This record gives sequence, C-alpha cells and structure tokens, in this order.
Amino acid sequence: MFSPTSNRPTLILCLLWLIGWTLRVPILAAPPLATQIADAFGLGEAGTGALTTLPMIAVAFGAIPAAWFISRFSLKAVIVSGLLIMAMASIARGIVPSSLMLFIVSVIMGAGVALFQTALPKATTVWTPAHVGLASAVYINGMMMGEMMGAGFTLPIIMPLADHNWRVALGLWSIPVFVIAALVVAVRTPTTETQSGLGLTKSSSSARALPSLTDKHIWQLSLLLTASIVAFVVTNAYAGVFLRARGEEYALKWLILAFNSMPLLASFIVLSAPAWVGLRIPVAVSALVSLLGMLGFVFLQGWASWVSVLFVGCASTVKLILLMSLPPSIANGNAVTRLTAGMTLIGFSFTFVLILVGGWLADLSQWIEMAFVPSILFMLCALGALGSNARFRNYQ
Repeated sequence: MFSPTSNRPTLILCLLWLIGWTLRVPILAAPPLATQIADAFGLGEAGTGALTTLPMIAVAFGAIPAAWFISRFSLKAVIVSGLLIMAMASIARGIVPSSLMLFIVSVIMGAGVALFQTALPKATTVWTPAHVGLASAVYINGMMMGEMMGAGFTLPIIMPLADHNWRVALGLWSIPVFVIAALVVAVRTPTTETQSGLGLTKSSSSARALPSLTDKHIWQLSLLLTASIVAFVVTNAYAGVFLRARGEEYALKWLILAFNSMPLLASFIVLSAPAWVGLRIPVAVSALVSLLGMLGFVFLQGWASWVSVLFVGCASTVKLILLMSLPPSIANGNAVTRLTAGMTLIGFSFTFVLILVGGWLADLSQWIEMAFVPSILFMLCALGALGSNARFRNYQ
C-alpha cells in the first residue's frame, strides 16, 4: 500500500480531492442528457426533473442510515462501498429496460453518494487530524470541480467519446469512479479506532452516531446550510423561465455558465483561507452577500441583475463550504457523523420543499418572481441562526 510520510499528508489530501470530485459528477451528468433519456423512456417534464431530484432526495434521507454504517464499519470500507454503489448504479441507468427501473437505480445511486458524503467530514479528522480545515476545503474543491465537469463536459467531450450514445456516456463517467475506489483501497490511512481511542462497543457507537431531530445545535447549523443550498438551487431551477418572462432570455446561456462557475472560485477562496472554518463572521458576511445578491437578481434588471446573481453563486458557495467543513472542526468521534447526517437530512429536505413551494406559488399567482420568494424569506430568517459568538461552539 502507498503511505504518506510527510507532515502534511499530500497523498491523502489528493485522495480526498478525488473522492470529493466524484460526489456530483454522476448526478450532474444526467441533466445535459435529459432530453435524450426522456425520449428513450417517454418521460414527461416531471419525470425528466426526477432524474436530478431523486438522487438528491436519496442523498438527504440516506444520511441517517449512512451514519449507522459509518459507526459500524471502517471509514475506508464505507467510502469504497459508496463509490462502488454509485458507479454501478450510474452504469445501470444506461441499461435498465423501463422508466421505473431508471428511477429506482437513480435512488440507489443517491444512496451510494450519501454513504461516502456523510463519511468524508469524519475522514478529514481521522486521516488528516492536523489539517482538518485544509482537508475539508480540499475535498469540497474537488466536489466543485466535479460539478462543473459533470455539467459542462458531458456534451462537448464525453458524448463524442461515447459515439453520441447517452447510455455509453453514463458508463464512461463511471470509469474514473472505479479507479478512485481502487486508490482508496491502495492508500494506507489511519483507522477510526486508532484516532478516536474511544473503546465503545459497536451498539453504543451506532447510537451515538445517529442524529436527534430535537438537537438545537443541529437545527441551527442546518438552517444556515439550507439557506446556502437553496440560494444556489433555486437560481438554477428557475433562472431560465425567469429571464424569459422579462425578455432577457438572450443572456441565459452565458449567465448560467458564469453562475455555475462561481462555486469553483468560491472553493479556491476558502482553500486559500482554511482558518475561516469555525468562525462566525465569514459565514455571516457570505450569508448577507448571498441574500442581497438574490434580491438584486430578482428585483433589478439587466446587467445589475446579472452581476447580482454572480455574487449569489460565489457567496452562497463560500457559506456552503464553511458550513460543510464545520462538523470535523467543532466535533470529535461519532459526533462528527451525527452532526453531518443531521445537517444533510434537514438541509437537502428543506431545500426540496422550498423549491416546490416556490414553483407552486409562481404557477398560482402567474408571477414568476414568486418562485424565489419562499427561498428569499427563508434566507432572511436563517440570519437569526448565526448567533453572536465569534466562533461556532463545539459540538459533543
């Protein structure tokens, strides 16, 4: 096995970046292929949207069972299992015979993502205990790069390699995931038991790893996380119809490209300042900038609106990265998994509901701006969850 020897474990940081890269690639490779997949299975608009939303819902609700698995098995076993489940399910999407099976394997793929996404924050504390903030920024930088490549490289690069066959294209995206899973197996990493030294039985460890929905600390951080996720998702969901409604559809193509490039910029900002992790002020500033940017996008017009939405993309992602990096920074042992799972479940579930409510209100009122109003109000209310301490308090 390969083993890092330097004080800063560069090999493990590279491995974390690669694992982070896989988090969104198979999920976001589907939207560019959505029309071809829909034609193949005779899907309507709702079915086409489910290709992206079902895996994300599975990620949210898969966080709780993922926390249980993490407490019972080694981090490496959980991460490798999640990678393999995700890769095999992604391939299966291209060979299933019916739309029902397509949706089932999409859920299974999301469950695989939930396994290793929930495990990654704890992996930073166990594998790189002296560089937790840096390791968190590194794997999230990989995730942002994966988001951009999954959405942006599928049509111009992967499809020609697949002879313009969407089934083969999904299979090609799975190949690097198998390679990364093999690398995780090959690289020697510290074990959870060695780092924690807790000496807990598996049953007591499992109980301590499961989040409680009565935990106020989990709710505080989850509300902040929801506000950062929903700012990004609602913009992608409704930007097209919003710009078309006010006669700015000509700007959609480049604006969406620029907006979805902002997370990569945000990840480099946090990567250059890992000391921000755990501090309240960077989260507060990014939350306020994101809120003002969203107001500007919705209620201004022309270039002022377009510039505003770029601030949303960057600031909301800075906040997202800082919050996703919090569990390994303010907790230890099974508390890291417990906090991560709770935040994931609440954050992604609330986002899904806010998007649906916004769309329903827009249809009901015939005023497209209403699609953004629930998210804006939530972002405003979530500012109250910031607290007043200089640092987020430790979580036990």
